Amino acid sequence: MNRLIIVLLCCFPALISAQTSLPVPLNIRQAIDKGSRTITGQPGPHYWQNHADYTIRVHFDPTTRLVSGSESIVYNNNSPDTLRQLLFKLYPNLYKKGAARMMPIRPEDLTDGVAISNMVIGGQAADAARNNRRRRDADGTDLPVPIPMLVPGQSTTVSLDFAYTLNKTSHIRTGQIDSGAFFIAYFFPRIAVYDDIDGWNRIPYLGPQEFYNDFCNFSVSITVPGDYLVWERAISSTVATCFRLASTNGSTRRPPLTAS
Repeated sequence: MNRLIIVLLCCFPALISAQTSLPVPLNIRQAIDKGSRTITGQPGPHYWQNHADYTIRVHFDPTTRLVSGSESIVYNNNSPDTLRQLLFKLYPNLYKKGAARMMPIRPEDLTDGVAISNMVIGGQAADAARNNRRRRDADGTDLPVPIPMLVPGQSTTVSLDFAYTLNKTSHIRTGQIDSGAFFIAYFFPRIAVYDDIDGWNRIPYLGPQEFYNDFCNFSVSITVPGDYLVWERAISSTVATCFRLASTNGSTRRPPLTAS
């Protein structure tokens, strides 16, 4: 028995030593080798992030719960890679019929998803037939769109129109609160993160997760019926501010809200 105890005790230092050196996943090792990351987890000398500027105009109709709008995007490829597609995140597609999800949704809240139209990329109109298919082409909350080559250091422009119906119940961060109150979140098509670890972030939004998005600039105009208040939260120069807008008749358009 004594000999057995001695052997086990002699093994403990080796076990402890082995536990202090954890395996590094291949994708992270590749980023370390390229100098965009370090073994400590800090950014490396060649670290980069892609960036976009959004100009968004959105309209909400409380009667039909239709959210519709248009957006223009300037997308900057700061990566060392040549991009041949853009991946859009359509988060409201969590409520799309047939979409994968990890939270229950009532049948009456299922929709046809986000409709995308009039898409123009780099000054070239998207193929009309494909444009008509975009609603069903989306794989859940992900919509890949082929583009002309976007080389490192280059930027491209995107413009599009979008529309979807806000959920009435089945609240998952968004939806109708009561007969006169609505919480509208992650409503606009957004270009996914392209990073040095996985390339495009193709992990779908299934309901309970937090979001992984680029740091971007936003200029947003909101139009609602005149008897509604609009509360919006934006961050500009690292200062969080809440805005309220009230009107008694007609339509109200919120002046552009700029956020960084």
